[in-house]
Amino acid sequence: MKFYSSEIVAKVREERKKGFSLRKLEKQFHIANTTISLWVRDVDSKEPAFILARKREKEWREKSAKVGSKYKINQINAQILVSILYWCEGSKYPTTNNVSFANSDSNLVKTYLELLRIAFPINENKLRARLQVHTTHDYQEILDYWSKLLRIPKEKFEKPTITAPTKNMKRQNYKGTCTIKYYDVKLQLNIMGLYEAFASRFLDK
Repeated sequence: MKFYSSEIVAKVREERKKGFSLRKLEKQFHIANTTISLWVRDVDSKEPAFILARKREKEWREKSAKVGSKYKINQINAQILVSILYWCEGSKYPTTNNVSFANSDSNLVKTYLELLRIAFPINENKLRARLQVHTTHDYQEILDYWSKLLRIPKEKFEKPTITAPTKNMKRQNYKGTCTIKYYDVKLQLNIMGLYEAFASRFLDK
């Protein structure tokens, strides 16, 4: 897969805002219009194809949205859901001995943490967080964002990892990667036991 610099992406987006079609942008920058469409999906356009595509996307999302919004969360459901999320993005014993979950999708991190709070009687004072950000970020601004979102005091955030961004394209409005930590190996093993038992129901089919 070919990567493009953030400068190229920014130029393409600026031209799109001027009203240029995907085909014209493809010819101008010699980049496939299918790639360009991913970069400018959030840029409004009066093109019939754009309007139709966004309409269909909205319809497909809303088709199942009611199921998600009405799904009742109790402690048992929360334990299963949080264990599956942890299975995907959490640290595993014995590589680590703490409940550690990391992702750059703020909605996912928020959902995981709220489910964890419902699922288990955790001690909020034992929660820790750590951010990985770029040198181009305003760290205090990013810290404010995550602290408010996750309801974790700023003083509970460990020293951040700060790296220089690569020249490859990055997601728009990237706010760094957040790691949620809870130092309790017993809870970690409980969560792992949950998703292992859940998965075993399907392994023999």
